[in-house]
Amino acid sequence: MSGRLVYFRKKMKFIIFTLLFAIILVPAPAFAIGPGEAAPPFSLQDLNGNAVSLKSLRGRVVCLTFWATWCPSCKEELPDLDVLQRKYAGNGFTVLSVCVESSNALVANFLRKNPVSFSVLLDKESVVSDAFRVSGLPASFLIGKDGMIRHTYSGYDKETFTVIERTIIEMLSK
Repeated sequence: MSGRLVYFRKKMKFIIFTLLFAIILVPAPAFAIGPGEAAPPFSLQDLNGNAVSLKSLRGRVVCLTFWATWCPSCKEELPDLDVLQRKYAGNGFTVLSVCVESSNALVANFLRKNPVSFSVLLDKESVVSDAFRVSGLPASFLIGKDGMIRHTYSGYDKETFTVIERTIIEMLSK
């Protein structure tokens, strides 16, 4: 092999290694879509097979949350979101949850033990979670009456609940 070919191969190996390193080891941001952007439109089915679209909630403040039954923080978040749904639904607020599980039976069983008053939609193919570029659970988006994302939250604890509730009150007053 000529010297140029050896040099080219070494250079290409270095470039490929660098790209792989960047892709694998550099963490992605929790949200690549965020405040000030329009919420991607979608329609998903709930556990009863009814289609629910984000567009149908235009004019309401929406807390869109992505979760899974195996996620400990999600299990903590759902009852608190249910409190918010019950408290502010009459003021123009809706919680819309998207479960990323692939089994209706698994989600239905979970909800029998942990009932909530808001819609639970199934994203079996991860189409909606991909559109919102969700990279961790739970992930919540507060969407304004105009369909624009106003705030995002990754993870959950009682402090986050206080911030979310305060933000919802502020958004409802506008």
